[in-house]
Amino acid sequence: MAEPIDDLEQARQLLGLTVSDLWLRYFALGGMYTALEIDATLFGALHPNDHDHDMLAVALNECFAAAGGDHPIPYSGDELADR
Repeated sequence: MAEPIDDLEQARQLLGLTVSDLWLRYFALGGMYTALEIDATLFGALHPNDHDHDMLAVALNECFAAAGGDHPIPYSGDELADR
């Protein structure tokens, strides 16, 4: 299974979002990371807590839904349900 950070970055690239685009969507949801912290998270240098991971996942999943897709990015609690 891929690392969650890898999933976030792959989704961002697939959607064609810049880091700034993703940060703006995340911030609009109430996220408190800076754009630099989002970039570090996507690069794997910063590991988000469950809340911030889920907020990034929501931002990405909303983009997938707007494009007529599903919600492919799992939330932090989804990993526990698979056990």
